[in-house]
Amino acid sequence: MPVIAYIIIIILLLVLLAVLYRKMVHYRRQYKAEATLNYFTTSLFGKNTVDDILWDVAKNCISRLHLEDCVIYLVDEDRRVLVQKAAYGPKNPVRFEIRDPIEIPLGRGIVGSVALHGKPELVPDTSRDARYIVDDEKRFSELAVPIYLHHKVIGVIDSEHSRKNFYHAGHLYLLEKIAAICSSKIGRTLMEEQARRQEQEVQLLHKQLAEFRLVTLKSQMNPHFLFNCLNGIYHCILSSDIDKAADYVSNFARLLRMVLMHSEKNFISLREEVDLLGHYLKIEALRSDKPFEFNMEIDESINPDEYFVPGMLIQPFLENAIWHGLMNKEGQRRLQIHWRRQRENVLLCEIQDNGIGRVESSRQRIGKHASKGMSLCMERVELYKVLFNTSFNIRVTDLYDENGAAQGTRVNIAFEIAPGIGVAHMG
Repeated sequence: MPVIAYIIIIILLLVLLAVLYRKMVHYRRQYKAEATLNYFTTSLFGKNTVDDILWDVAKNCISRLHLEDCVIYLVDEDRRVLVQKAAYGPKNPVRFEIRDPIEIPLGRGIVGSVALHGKPELVPDTSRDARYIVDDEKRFSELAVPIYLHHKVIGVIDSEHSRKNFYHAGHLYLLEKIAAICSSKIGRTLMEEQARRQEQEVQLLHKQLAEFRLVTLKSQMNPHFLFNCLNGIYHCILSSDIDKAADYVSNFARLLRMVLMHSEKNFISLREEVDLLGHYLKIEALRSDKPFEFNMEIDESINPDEYFVPGMLIQPFLENAIWHGLMNKEGQRRLQIHWRRQRENVLLCEIQDNGIGRVESSRQRIGKHASKGMSLCMERVELYKVLFNTSFNIRVTDLYDENGAAQGTRVNIAFEIAPGIGVAHMG
């Protein structure tokens, strides 16, 4: 075979090897690029803030491209500047911190130009580009790509290298893809943050409305209660019972002062609540033509200064027991109030009367006006459940003797003192 033929064969083999090598390099770069993008996409799972996303891009993804330096900017639209938000390399000596962060006005420098015009720029030699701005140190090549969201530039991914002509089309392709995926994740995150803020605003609005309604209910209850007291004093004066009227006015003045002192509080101490109810019961006993006995006890295991309860919440139950149970009964009338600790963080108030019972009371009240105090009380209970994340368990039991005759009513009101309800939540 002639020598020329061998030469041609060798040349063809070399060309073939060169082509195969180029294809191998191409496929290797393509595989590496796809692997990097896949890693980047999965690495963003669980990143719930914009800062988390940017730091993940800078530290975990850019480092996989073996770049020397990367800084991610976000646009501050109000001030028309780019703000450094995350970095990888010398600008990031400490975790999640940027050394000497700078701001770049839109349109200034290579990064500012990319942000203003929205087009990526690959600068092979920064020494020949008058726009180049030295940050921490001078480098000789730069690649900057915009981050778009809703057709608007919101940031820039900027990378610099100490070698000239370092960046190639593969780097540009990868950074553009990373910027696109980053944009998508930022968009979803901003939408989720906006939804959370709106939900918090709605919850806050509901709470404010509930607090306003609670104040309204309390203002309705107190006049309702005070009217009954004044009406009792009026009857004493009409009957010319001066001593009784003086006693009535004395108790009423003490009660009124306490009601006014606690009117702005959602919770008061058990001692204050017992004092309030004590004055109330004395007034009701004075107002009634039919005497009744009452007794209020607190278990020795309870420190009345450490437990806090809604002020005057059980007053409508006492009023109901007196005027619908005891006042319609002949003979001895008794009302007992017993405070005890049912279990940890649960305070139980038991109200028991020996009146005519609910069945007979309902029969006698047919066609009469329903108690507004009780309905307001139940509304107030529901609001306390919502506002203070606590619970109230109200159970009413009819009492009978061995012959099935009504012997009165027992009301158990269990207050669950939720964590955090105490002196700080009294107001």
